[in-house]
Amino acid sequence: MWWAVATGVTVLHAGLFAGAAGAAASSSAPEAFRPGPMTVRTLAPAEPVLLDAPPVTAPPRAAPARPARVLPKAQHPVPEVKAEPLQLALADTSSTPAAGPARAALAAPAADVPVYRTRMPPPITLEYDMRKGSWSGSGELVWRPTGARYQAKLEGRVAGFKVMTWASEGGLDTAGVAPVRFTDQRRGKSMMAANFQRQSGRITFSGPSSEFALVPGSQDRLSWMVQIAAIAAADPQKVASAQRVSFFVAGARGDADVWSFQSQGTEDVMAGGGTVQAVRLLREPRKPNDTRVEVWLDPKQHYLPVRARLTSDGDTLELLLRETHPPS
Repeated sequence: MWWAVATGVTVLHAGLFAGAAGAAASSSAPEAFRPGPMTVRTLAPAEPVLLDAPPVTAPPRAAPARPARVLPKAQHPVPEVKAEPLQLALADTSSTPAAGPARAALAAPAADVPVYRTRMPPPITLEYDMRKGSWSGSGELVWRPTGARYQAKLEGRVAGFKVMTWASEGGLDTAGVAPVRFTDQRRGKSMMAANFQRQSGRITFSGPSSEFALVPGSQDRLSWMVQIAAIAAADPQKVASAQRVSFFVAGARGDADVWSFQSQGTEDVMAGGGTVQAVRLLREPRKPNDTRVEVWLDPKQHYLPVRARLTSDGDTLELLLRETHPPS
């Protein structure tokens, strides 16, 4: 019976609490503001809001990693490497770009050039009357051999002014005069040069890109005057009537060709205050604008030229010996 008594007490207290609450509400609130029946709902708690905070972005979901594929060693891919063609010295460069001016193909003499026995003249200076075109003046040829080396120079002057200088230097070998460098300086023009590169076997030039094969006995536009004298001094029969002497000659302006001289016999030449019985040799042109050369050799002066005449493009350079003297 005790639980019945407890239940009754609880009901009695609930009634008293309800009555007191109703009396308080009726006495303090106006009629218009009396609340009606209320319905109570349970809401989920709201997420807290942070003021002045940067928005939170969920990190991107990484793609699931694939397991690495390991290839056998023999199947590993290898980058393709293209080999460039090897360019050799003096190769044809017509299809290969090159820095600076393009070099022409190496040219060789159009005919076989013999090698002669030579006997070099001693050091000497030759004074000439010189005429070139419309002017006349004086010329001086200086020949200076020293051991296995030499230097040669031909200067032309008009009214005391230097108008041209040809200079040659190099060595002396079994083929005779062996130039290394030849320069051509003319008044009012830049100096030009021919280089006899004996280690590489080429003749090159300071301006033009042409190149020629350097064959034994090759000469320049000045050294040939000494070379032909040395050939005649070693064997006078080489310049006897109807005989021929040939060698390769290069100028300083990219020109080079075989000069083949044929003996025309002996002639009397008025030079040096007297008459000289000289051997005349003639080189005929081989092509248009080529050089025609006539030279008279004096046997009493080691076969050095007592007279020379070179004609090219209608212009003639002529030398006539005035006197000779040993070096001072």
